[in-house]
Amino acid sequence: MASAVVGAWLLARSGEAHAGDVAKGTACLAAADLTCAQAASQGLGSTAREEAFLADLAFHEQHFDEALRLLKAAAGPSPEGATADLIDLYKATVEATAGFVSETRGDVTVAYLPGTDEVLLDDTFTTLQAAHDRIGPRLGGAPPGGIRVEIYPTAARFIAASGIPAASVQTTGVVALSKWSRLLVTSPRALARGYAWKDTIAHEYTHYIVAYNTGDKAPVWLQEGIARSHEVLWRRDGFEDLPAYQQSLLAGALAHDTLVPLERMNPSMAFLPSAEMASLAFAQVATMIQYLDTSVGADAVKHALVEVRAGKDALAAVADIGAGGNSDAFLAGWKAWLRTQKLVARDLAAMPTVIGESDDLATDPLLAGRKDLAGFVRLGDLLLTAHKPQAALIEYQKASDDKAPASPALGVRLARVYHALGDDLRAISTLQATIADYPEYASSHKELGDLLERAGKRDDATTEYLASADINPFDPDVQTALATLYAASGNAAEAARRQRYERILRLGGSPPTAAPEKKP
Repeated sequence: MASAVVGAWLLARSGEAHAGDVAKGTACLAAADLTCAQAASQGLGSTAREEAFLADLAFHEQHFDEALRLLKAAAGPSPEGATADLIDLYKATVEATAGFVSETRGDVTVAYLPGTDEVLLDDTFTTLQAAHDRIGPRLGGAPPGGIRVEIYPTAARFIAASGIPAASVQTTGVVALSKWSRLLVTSPRALARGYAWKDTIAHEYTHYIVAYNTGDKAPVWLQEGIARSHEVLWRRDGFEDLPAYQQSLLAGALAHDTLVPLERMNPSMAFLPSAEMASLAFAQVATMIQYLDTSVGADAVKHALVEVRAGKDALAAVADIGAGGNSDAFLAGWKAWLRTQKLVARDLAAMPTVIGESDDLATDPLLAGRKDLAGFVRLGDLLLTAHKPQAALIEYQKASDDKAPASPALGVRLARVYHALGDDLRAISTLQATIADYPEYASSHKELGDLLERAGKRDDATTEYLASADINPFDPDVQTALATLYAASGNAAEAARRQRYERILRLGGSPPTAAPEKKP
C-alpha cells in the first residue's frame, strides 16, 4: 500500500484511546460486524495488543501490506504459534493479491488482476448489488459498510489466500469463500470448464449476511443450507430446483437411509471426503431450508436466525419455527416433503473439478475415468474433422455405456454429428437432454445456441449463449455471437458490451487508451 494511503489510514485512527476498545473491536470482527470494529478502532495503536487488533482490522479491510506490517510489529522478532501462522497467512495473501487493482461501484468493491478477468467486472457488480438489495432483507438485513470481493486469477492464488488445502479444492470443488468480512472467489478461467460463478458469488455473500445476522453463530449446515437455497434469489423471485445430479443423490440417500449427518458437515463442507458426499450434503441442507420457507413462510429463516443469534441451537431454532419446537418432527416432515418432490432418480455423476487447462474429456463425469470409451471419442473426433460424420457416429456410439452415467461431452459430439448429417432436430433434442442432466456444462449451451441461431430462433439462441457465458465467460466466440444477436435485436448497449468483452479476450485485457495528440 502506498505510504500516503497508509498514513491516511492510520490518521483516521489517531484520536484518544478508549479502554476496552480492543476487546470490543475483536468481538465485533468475530460477529462479522466490520463497521462496529472500525468504530472501536479509533485512537488505538500505542501498544502491541492494539497493533495486533489493528492488523486484524486492516486484513478485513483488504489493507494486506499494512496488516502484515502491524502484526509483525506487534509480534516482535520471534513470533510463535497462532501468531506465526497468522503472519504466514498475511504474507500469502500479499503475494496472492500482487498486482491487483480495485474498483468501487455503489456498495461493492472488487479487487482483481487486470487482464481477461476484466470481463467479470460488470456482472460481479450487478450480482452483488442485487444480492445486497434482494437477499439481505430476507435474512434480516445486509451488513453495513459495503461488500468487498477479490477475484483470484488462478486456483493456486485462491488456495494460498484462503488457507483451504489444494486437495479439498480438487475433491469437493470449493472455489470461493466468505471470511474476514470479504469474499474470496476463484475466476472461472482457473477451472478447465468454468463454473456457475455468479451464483457462487451470491452464495458467498449470503454467508456474510447470515454471519452478520447471527453474530457468526450459525453452524455449517445452517450456513450452507441458507446460502445454497438463497444463492439464486439475486436473479429470480423464488427458489430453484436442485440440479438433476444432486436430486439423484438425494433420492438414493432417502431410499437407502444414507443421508449425511449434520454434525459430519463440520467444520466445513470443503473437508468432506468426496465430491459426492459434499454434493449430497449441500442438497440436504438446501432442501431443509426450502422446506422451512415453503411450510412456514418467507420470514421463517429470518426468525430462526434471530434465535440462533440469541444463543439457541440451530436445529432447535429451526424446529421452533417449523415444527413447534420438535426437532425430530421437523426432520421427519422435511423427509416426507422431499418424497413428494418427484426427485430425479437417474444414474448421474459429479462433474470433476479440474484446475487449469485441460481437454473436455478430463472434465466429463463418464469419460474422465474411462480411457477405453474416451479412445472411441477421440477416434470419432478425427473422423468428424475429416468430414466423415457417419463413421464418426459409429465411434461415438461405441463410447456409450447404458450402465454408466451419461456423458455431456459425448452428447455435444453426437449433436455435431447429427447436424453434419442434416438432422438438426435430433441434434437439438440430444443437447436438451444433456443440459437437463448437466446444466453446468457450458459447451452444451454453446452448441445448442449455434443450432438455434442457424434455425432463426434468435431469442432462444441468446438464452443458451448467455447460459454458456454464465459458466465460461472467456469464450470469445460466445461473446461475439451474443454481440451479433443483441445488435440484431436493437440492443446497442449490450451489443457494445459484448464486443468489448470479445476484444478483451482476444487482446488479453482492455485495449490501451490512445494518448491525446500533442498540438504543435
